[in-house]
Amino acid sequence: MKKWIGAATMLVVAWPALAANVATCTLSADKKTVTVTASNPYPQVMACEVNCDMAVPDGFATVVCVKPVPVGSKDFVMCTHVAAEGHSYTRVKETEANCPDPAAPPAATKADTTKDDADSDDDDDAKANEKMQKMLKQGQEFLERQKQK
Repeated sequence: MKKWIGAATMLVVAWPALAANVATCTLSADKKTVTVTASNPYPQVMACEVNCDMAVPDGFATVVCVKPVPVGSKDFVMCTHVAAEGHSYTRVKETEANCPDPAAPPAATKADTTKDDADSDDDDDAKANEKMQKMLKQGQEFLERQKQK
């Protein structure tokens, strides 16, 4: 029984890693074509962005593919890219995939957090206004003393 609980725990812990590895960049044998494939383990269509960093003889190039991946797809071809005439790739350096779970809540944007921060610090605004009024009063008193001299 303990083995089953341990196995279930490992599966729960490993699932995000398995789900995160849903897209691949593959270089053809002729070194001229990059194929981007993705699998969708989710019960909804998954929006996916894949960046394939490719090594070329004099540097690097990036192949970008953005496309929805149908439900239940395995090795769905998102796109293929052929190198320009006279050029070729040497290898796939890195694959960066942004294919979030479509059922997950959207990540908070900077605008969302700024709005929340403005609403949550109303007491700080009151303190700041009070301090500003005190400083203005001190400034006016200082000016009055300077006029008297």
